[in-house]
Amino acid sequence: MQSNRKISLRALAGSLMLATSMLAVTASAHEQTKTELYKPGVSYAAGSGKPTEGERPPLYQGLGDLTMPITTKSKEAQAYFDQGLRLTWGFNHAEARRSFQEAQRLDPECAMCYWGEAFVLGPNINDAMHEEAKAPARDAIQRAEALKAGVGGKEQALIEALAKRYGANPAASRPPLDRAWAEAMGNLAKAYPDDANILVFYADALMNLQPWDYWEADGLTPKGQGGEIVAALERALEIDPKHPAAAHLYIHAVEASADPSRAEAVADRLRGSMPAAGHLVHMPAHIYARVGRHADSIAVNRDAIAADEAFLAQSGEAASALYRFGYYPHNVHYLLVSAQMAGVRDDVIGSAEKLATITSDDVSQKLAWVQAIKAAPFSAHAQFSDPDTILALPSPGDRFPFVKGYWHYARSVALAFKGDLEAASSEAEAIEQLIDKADMSSLEEQYLPAKDVLGIAKFVVEARIAQARRDYVEAERHLNEAIRLQDGISYMEPSYWYYPVRQTLGAVLLQQGRAEEAIAAFEKALQESPRNGWALWGLLKAQTAGNRDTTDTKAAFAQAWLGDERLLSLGRL
Repeated sequence: MQSNRKISLRALAGSLMLATSMLAVTASAHEQTKTELYKPGVSYAAGSGKPTEGERPPLYQGLGDLTMPITTKSKEAQAYFDQGLRLTWGFNHAEARRSFQEAQRLDPECAMCYWGEAFVLGPNINDAMHEEAKAPARDAIQRAEALKAGVGGKEQALIEALAKRYGANPAASRPPLDRAWAEAMGNLAKAYPDDANILVFYADALMNLQPWDYWEADGLTPKGQGGEIVAALERALEIDPKHPAAAHLYIHAVEASADPSRAEAVADRLRGSMPAAGHLVHMPAHIYARVGRHADSIAVNRDAIAADEAFLAQSGEAASALYRFGYYPHNVHYLLVSAQMAGVRDDVIGSAEKLATITSDDVSQKLAWVQAIKAAPFSAHAQFSDPDTILALPSPGDRFPFVKGYWHYARSVALAFKGDLEAASSEAEAIEQLIDKADMSSLEEQYLPAKDVLGIAKFVVEARIAQARRDYVEAERHLNEAIRLQDGISYMEPSYWYYPVRQTLGAVLLQQGRAEEAIAAFEKALQESPRNGWALWGLLKAQTAGNRDTTDTKAAFAQAWLGDERLLSLGRL
């Protein structure tokens, strides 16, 4: 996948560059270099802002042993506080709140039990502060303040620091409050440099000042407080190499950098350490996918899906909409794209079919990154299904033009394979109509470069049509336009466009007998998407045609490709 580059919009993915004049929409100005992955400022009220009632939460098994000793007269309250902390760092915020509330019930005099609730109601790197969370967050921190005389100096300092995050004025602007919290935690990190939990809270506070935007466009230079974030997390990991929160945030902090491999060992230690926390089970995949460990990414996402399904079955209505319809489908999406790279058709199609049943139109309407998940099954079918299966897929309707563009894309690919090039061209024209006329501003406001991504789809299918006509010069021209767009997209996890278009360019070059140029295209594709089985197969064919040594490529392909080699052809790359 890609490291940060020049981009245009920001999204739960990234953004794009200047497009070709052939697409009026994508020819709009891309004036700034943005490096943010996406905009988390569009909050979705996912249940974490409302008091919970009914059955007490269980003490879950399989959440590891992370602890933060607090002042309490109840061992059970300490257990629920620790569980709340573990769930918080597993980004299961609504369930974490339930645990903190249960800790309060068990020990109403526990100041830090209220502190935990106040913390989890705040913003995080994936979600802004919910309007309905403001009052309960202030109430919780005020209860903690009222009880702080009964706790030690470190806990008092944490309470005083968090109080700065929630002002007395409900209408107060968030950024100054978030900066005050980060500054206070910076002071605490200096006062307690050997406390891994405090270092993690400090890093998290800094990350929330610039969520998903930690590196300059070169992927090498820390942006803003990026250097301090990485340093704080590395110090926490020195103190406690298995600290799950430090590992989680460190993966997020470096995954978009030019050297995501620096977090491989951290990802390996996190793997399996909290087997019931689905999001943390999944998190190593953010590094595994970046470095081409697709088999490992497949494995951890299978486990994450199982963990989330067990949690959702147990928690029922208590589970937040964001977790049920966001984080859980994200794991399925990740399994799908990792399996795509490795050629594991059963996982690809199985995940595509599952996504069609577990995504929510309501959440997709509000969150751009969830809408991207909703679109993924169509690219999966385009790559792995036979044309008749693709053409039988029902229309997703008009509510989500971005998703419908992917449907048209899959249909055009299928029709080109069948040789019905006129119908394939009609589907390409339908994509262009969406680019020109559909309102996707809500996606672009969240930095999903929807029209540019659909521009890639349009150029790719036009190349497929030209390829079917054996007009390889025309196919090459369309692919170069798609590549210009793709090169403008910043890092996204998973990438908004599902494969490196240079792999198709390599195939078209090879079809023209231009083996050396094809080799260069495939090698570049593999820089963008390491150990991608499709590109490795193409490179092997190009090296063979160019009378190059294929020993290393054969070995790499044998390790990377986990599927049926009969799927592979130059026309499908």
